[in-house]
Amino acid sequence: MKSILYAAVAAGTLVAATPVSRDVIDTSFDMDDSAACASTAVIFARGTFDSGNIGVWVGPQFKKALEEKIDSVAFQGVNEEDYPATLAEYVRENGSESCADGLAATVDAYISKCPDSKIVVLGWSQGALCAHKGLNRISASALPQVKGLVTFGDPNGLMDKLAVPSSVKFSPFCVKDTVLPDPLCSQTLSSGFQLPTSISELHDLVLEPLRTLPDFATGVEQTKAAVALVPQLAVGFVENARYFAKDLLTGKVRKWLVTPQHFVYGNNGMAEEAAEFVAGL
Repeated sequence: MKSILYAAVAAGTLVAATPVSRDVIDTSFDMDDSAACASTAVIFARGTFDSGNIGVWVGPQFKKALEEKIDSVAFQGVNEEDYPATLAEYVRENGSESCADGLAATVDAYISKCPDSKIVVLGWSQGALCAHKGLNRISASALPQVKGLVTFGDPNGLMDKLAVPSSVKFSPFCVKDTVLPDPLCSQTLSSGFQLPTSISELHDLVLEPLRTLPDFATGVEQTKAAVALVPQLAVGFVENARYFAKDLLTGKVRKWLVTPQHFVYGNNGMAEEAAEFVAGL
């Protein structure tokens, strides 16, 4: 009963956040060697199971918003070869190590080619963890050109909480709704919400609400991703059950609580707010 009520309230929140349906492209390669130098370059790490190299939930929406504010911008996602965006990377590594290496390598290579460009590091969900880790692996020669870090639904506070270099301006975006906040980045849980104590409870608390997500997706690509998400997570929970048990013993179960609120950042105005922040750097 609790999960049904949770799903219903979550659905209501998503309805309020969802604009007119539109489609998206899940790849962008503006920082490749053959591309011209831009005044601002953004490297983006997508979330778990997100497709392409910028996904469909946050990357394309932020890219569109930023291109409306800056004439010369290069936007690229961490390559799929470096970052397959699996659940295993998230729960076993507290965010993909290879993603962090790939992100740092892309920034270093771009600054070597375009030394006057401003760099902004961006990440959503597991990609936010990659952004934190990758930022701390950028070379000392390139780091002065990194002007900002932007995250959406950032679970860094549930992990080892990597510090942001003092020279980099940091703007985290999180749904902190008092009724239904995003548990991965907010300080509070919904009223009456109980943390799961078993895989079966995790299934009920996470998978049931997410079954409503296709009803509130915008466009074909988001709808396809939303439909695929529940079976992907169901398999991932089974494959990584022993890591859930470990987190249960150490009090870190909250990092497993992905909810519908975690998927609204591209549609609720926060992508546009983030673009405004980046344009002002």
